[in-house]
Amino acid sequence: MCEDLPIGICVLPERRPNTARTVTYPNYIFEILDHAGLFHQRIDFGDLERSLDRLRLLVTIGDAEFSDSFREKLTRWIGRGGAWLSIGGTCGMGSLLGVAPVEPEISSWGGGVRSLGEGYLAAREDSHPALGHVTRPLHLFGGSTVTATSARVLATVNGKHGQPTDRPGVVENVIGNGRTIFIAVNLTGTIVRIQQGIGVSRDGVPAADGSGAVDDHVLKADDGAVLDWDFDRDPVPESGGKFRAFLEPIADLWRELLLRSIFYLAQQHDVPLAMLWLYPRRLSALAHISHDSDGNEPEKAEDLLRLLDETKIKTTWCIILPGYDAALTAKIRAAGHELATHYDALGEGTNWSEEDWRRQHRDLSEQFGERPVSNKNHGTRWEGDCEFFEWCARVGIELDQTKSPSKTGECGFTFGTCHPYIPVTFRGETIDCMELCTHVWDMPAWAPTHVFEPLLASVKRRHGILHQLFHPFHTVKPEVAEAFRMCVRRAREEGLEWWTAREINDWERARRKVRVEKFDAGDATVTLSGERDLADATVLYLDRTSDFHAWGFAWRAVTQSIEVKKPATFTF
Repeated sequence: MCEDLPIGICVLPERRPNTARTVTYPNYIFEILDHAGLFHQRIDFGDLERSLDRLRLLVTIGDAEFSDSFREKLTRWIGRGGAWLSIGGTCGMGSLLGVAPVEPEISSWGGGVRSLGEGYLAAREDSHPALGHVTRPLHLFGGSTVTATSARVLATVNGKHGQPTDRPGVVENVIGNGRTIFIAVNLTGTIVRIQQGIGVSRDGVPAADGSGAVDDHVLKADDGAVLDWDFDRDPVPESGGKFRAFLEPIADLWRELLLRSIFYLAQQHDVPLAMLWLYPRRLSALAHISHDSDGNEPEKAEDLLRLLDETKIKTTWCIILPGYDAALTAKIRAAGHELATHYDALGEGTNWSEEDWRRQHRDLSEQFGERPVSNKNHGTRWEGDCEFFEWCARVGIELDQTKSPSKTGECGFTFGTCHPYIPVTFRGETIDCMELCTHVWDMPAWAPTHVFEPLLASVKRRHGILHQLFHPFHTVKPEVAEAFRMCVRRAREEGLEWWTAREINDWERARRKVRVEKFDAGDATVTLSGERDLADATVLYLDRTSDFHAWGFAWRAVTQSIEVKKPATFTF
C-alpha cells in the first residue's frame, strides 16, 4: 500500500450476527473503487486514529462508536480542512455530519437502529456535483434514518411506493475549513442486491402490462431481479409510450454517487486524486456482441461469419452441445472470434447440477482445443444464489454473461449495471468470476430496434459496456442483419470499440493488478507497476480545467503503456 496517497478508506467493524445494521456488504466498497481505478489507501479500523494525520480525505462505511480521543482528533482534522465522507453510519459524530439519528418507534429484540427500508433516493439539489447524474429516483435497500440539524439536505428518501418524505438521503455540512458528506443509504448493500438479485428458487413476479411473463415455470436469473416494473422502467422513445424498458443502470448510478461524492470533496479541498481509467486510449465506453449457437445450424453460422467479416468486428460465440463440427469450430476461431461455453440446463437429458456443468464444460473444452474463458447459460437458466459463480471459478471460467433479461419487457439494465463486476456471497466473500450482464437480444425480433439508441446513450454516459446478443438463427433474417449493421456502425460513430468477452476479461483483470509505487502530489506524478502488460493505459488526475471528462468532473489525462516489472511514471 502506498502511504503517499491522500485518500483513505476504512470499513468499520460490522455488528454481530442477529442484530440490526444500516450497511450490508461494506467491504464491497473496495470492489467498487478497484473497478473504478481510484488509487486509495485501505485503513484498518485499529489504525484509523494514527493514520488520520497523513490523510486529506477520509471515507468510512458502516457505524461504530469512535473513541473519545479519535472524536477530538477527527473534529480538529476537519476544522483544519479535512474532508470526511461517511456512508450509512453517524459513528456518534452527528454534530460533525449535521444530523441526528432517529430512534426506532418501538423497541424490538435484535433492533436498536432504524433502517430506511426499501425506497427511492430523490435529488433535492440535482445541480450539486455529487448528484448531477441523479435525474430519476434511485431504488435503494436500507440505510440509516436521520434528521438534519445543521446539514444541508441534498437528497431525500421517498417510500417504497414513491411517497415523498423528509428523510435525508445525502447531506453536506461545513465545519471550519473542512466539510463532511453523509450518505444515509446502504450504498454497498443496494448495489449488491440490484446487481446479483435474490436467490432463485421459484418464479419471479410478472409485469402487469404483459411484457414480462417471468412466471414461466423455468428458473432463470431474472426470476431473482429486484428492480421495479413500474418505478425503474421508462418509456422507450419512439414507442409512443407503449414499450417500457430498464433504460438506466440503477446500480451504476449508485456507484457514481460514491465516486462523485469523493471527487467533489477532493475538488473543494484541493486534494490530489489519480485514477487508472477503465479503458485504453481514453475510450469513453465499450461494446460487445455475443452469439448463442442454439440449434448449431452450420449454414446459419456461416452466414453470420460473413456478416461479421463485412462489419469487421470480433465477437464471442457461446457454443451449446453438441456444437459445430471441427472444421466450422476451427473457422470461427481462425477468424479471431472467441469460443465460449453455453451451459444447457433446459434441454432433454440435461440438469442443473455442478456434475452436468462440469461434463458440458469438459466436452466443449475438448471440442474447442483450448480453455474457454467465458460462459452464458442457455435460456438464462439459474438456481440458488451464487453457487453457479463458484462452479465457474472452480473450472476456470473467469467471466459469465448469464445475468440477463429473458423477456422483452425486461430489456435493458435488468440488473442495474453495464459494468463487469465481482460477485459476493451472502457472507461477503468475493468469487473469482466476473459477471458481464446481457442487455438486449436480436433486435427487432426480440425487442424493438428503437431501444438501441437510449441504451447506447446510457452506456456512454455511465462509461460502461453495451452487451447485445444475436443468435445465428435470427441474424439470417434481413431485418435482424440490418439491425446488427446499424448497431456496429452507431457504436463506432460514438467512439466505442467492439471487444470480445475474453478481451474485456483480460483487460479488466490486468487493470486490477496495477499498483501505485509512488504518488507525488508536488510534482503531479504517479508511478505504477503491473503484473501484466497494459497497453495504452490512461491515468487521470483530478483538475478543474481539462479536455477529458468522466463522471461529471474534469481530469488531466496521460496515456502510455504499463509493462510487467517495469514501473511507468505518469506526469501531469
